[in-house]
Amino acid sequence: MPANWAFADSVYIHPEKTNPSKITPGSRVLVGKTGEALEISAAGAKNFKFLLSYTLTRHARMTVVLPGGAAVQLSEGREEEGSQTNGFTGQLPVQNIGKIAGLRQTLEIDYESEIPRFPGRARINEVKINGVVVQQGQYIAKSGSPSLTIQVAEGTVVLHSAGFQIFENIRPVTLTNLAYKIYNDAWDSRKTDMLGQSGTSPVLTFEVAEEKKSYNLVYEADLVVERDGDYNFTTIYTGAYCQLSIDGNVVLDTDHSNSQETHHTNVRLEKGSYRLKLWYSRLPWSSPALGLRVGERRVRDYDLHALSSLPQPRPKPFIVARPTGERAEMVRSFIQLPTENHKRTHCLSVGAPNGRNFSIDLNRAALLQVWSGEFANTTEMWYERGERQTLTPMGLTEPVSYRSSFCRLPTPESPWVDSAAVNFLDYRVDARGLPSIRYALGPSVIEDALTTIDNGIQRTITPERNASNNNYVLLAEGREIRSVEKGLYLVDGRFYIKIPAVKAPVLRKSNGKNELLLPLAAPVSFSILW
Repeated sequence: MPANWAFADSVYIHPEKTNPSKITPGSRVLVGKTGEALEISAAGAKNFKFLLSYTLTRHARMTVVLPGGAAVQLSEGREEEGSQTNGFTGQLPVQNIGKIAGLRQTLEIDYESEIPRFPGRARINEVKINGVVVQQGQYIAKSGSPSLTIQVAEGTVVLHSAGFQIFENIRPVTLTNLAYKIYNDAWDSRKTDMLGQSGTSPVLTFEVAEEKKSYNLVYEADLVVERDGDYNFTTIYTGAYCQLSIDGNVVLDTDHSNSQETHHTNVRLEKGSYRLKLWYSRLPWSSPALGLRVGERRVRDYDLHALSSLPQPRPKPFIVARPTGERAEMVRSFIQLPTENHKRTHCLSVGAPNGRNFSIDLNRAALLQVWSGEFANTTEMWYERGERQTLTPMGLTEPVSYRSSFCRLPTPESPWVDSAAVNFLDYRVDARGLPSIRYALGPSVIEDALTTIDNGIQRTITPERNASNNNYVLLAEGREIRSVEKGLYLVDGRFYIKIPAVKAPVLRKSNGKNELLLPLAAPVSFSILW
């Protein structure tokens, strides 16, 4: 290992200071500074995914050079004049995604250094930074070392983990002896009593049903597995119903799909032969599509169906909401959060020109999420009938709290009650398009003004009427909230809460979570930085 790289137990990085202020000796992380590149052996891998978890100091930059010479630049996510574009691979990323100094980040690269159809070229299939796709499908001429290297160009880099998923160029699962039956039962009947025709097919495809408008198509086949493994099966279809069974056991059962939805399952299979059954029901008013894919941790997903069985779907527009000029864009919508099975129906999302965006549940006075980058995908709201009516963030999204920001507590130790006595009143919008929202909390009236700043958002909460010492604001909650210094707190390594030093917040553990509270008898101002 080069001298400019060293192991450590932990590294404390301040979001506003250039150099780490404290490095604890140990072996849990790897710390790199400018100098020689760190070489990571991929054991001769030519087809792999590479995952890296890292933290950067302020203004830090590094380059991940892939086997064959392709390179991905990484930098701190602070928007400043002259800052490097995070995710640059020779072409600009779709959006500049990154977190500020001291916050944990991830990089995932899907890469093939040998393309049979294009000798002498490599392909970056996909680059994700912090879970957001920033590059896809880029071919690059090979001219470099067969190893993967990490070069620090500026500042200090902390590597928390690094790993490969190496793929083999094999297809260990095949379908043979395909037989089909077409039933004339209604598309929504979920039964097969009315056999129309039957036959055999050399490959899995809906096309055996020819031009029928509505039918239930049932395939049975031998599923031949050449080696033991945990296999990922994916159904892709447009229809009323799709069910996959292996040896009589239903492993995937899915419902109505209008646009080639994908559904996944994982099944442990030993080497041998199994009976596969795939039941597909076509909707009479939509174009048919039927596909089945399989893969394994060492094998990229590949198709078990005919290419023509997944025709190109009818294109639909990608409708995006963006701020225009120097004014923020504001959208009212439903929001479906990743951990919830219901929609939030009274939500307000704000997209700022500087790319610091947020969503609020007005019903609960809850700051749901913040994100950086592009504002919002509104296709499901505005295309055709807007069936789902949901808005989806397009950038790096961090959940803040799904519970009400305000609560009346008998004592500072009382449990936080979600939406207790909180009622939305109204909001006004300033000249920059940013909202100030008024809520009633019992007999009190509270104004919550949200503005964007360089690396986050700022909330100023003012008791407008009937201020009370029993009113509190929930600044943040998480598994771990750590005090970095007076007035600065790190939440789960995902974002910072910055409070004026004169305020004394309550940091407590309640119902298995850590919570950061401030009394609301007087105006409160704090920032969320990420």
